Amino acid sequence: MARFGRAERDALDAHITGQNDDTPGAELAETDDAPVAEYSPEVVAAVRELVAAIPGNDDAGAENIVTQLLAATTIDDLNAPWEGTSGRNLAGKRLQVRGVTARKSSFDGGTGIFLVADAVDAKTGDKAVFTTSALAVVIQLAQAHKLGMFPLLVEVVVADRPTARGFYPYHLRVLAAGSTAKGE
Repeated sequence: MARFGRAERDALDAHITGQNDDTPGAELAETDDAPVAEYSPEVVAAVRELVAAIPGNDDAGAENIVTQLLAATTIDDLNAPWEGTSGRNLAGKRLQVRGVTARKSSFDGGTGIFLVADAVDAKTGDKAVFTTSALAVVIQLAQAHKLGMFPLLVEVVVADRPTARGFYPYHLRVLAAGSTAKGE
């Protein structure tokens, strides 16, 4: 079995264009990875290929931060650009995910990337951008990207009990895709 660890992360880094450790806010993104798991070389290759199709940093990170700050109306808004929300923290929420971008992760273990999902709360319409490095969720979102399924209407589902290592895995329950994913 192969480990999806440092060598695979280095290979994934090569396709994520525009990435560097100076990307504003990237180093603050909360990770939600489980401990590194064992995967067959075929699975590792398939995941790498799937994730490679996701667009990388568009080099608009700094401008996005400035735009968010200019639109701030509350104290929370003033802090928001540096407080990444993990997908796991949105348990039970219904979100319309409009797309994803890939970012380089410095988290020790896992795939070496995380995704930033451009989403809105399906009930309120409030912005609900979240990050994820959870492999199952990364694959769900990467596959949706590959198939041109965005927007997706999803519900964030977190396990009721932890794994043996104390990790609460989560996934997205996909409720609708494309034009049918517009509302609750």
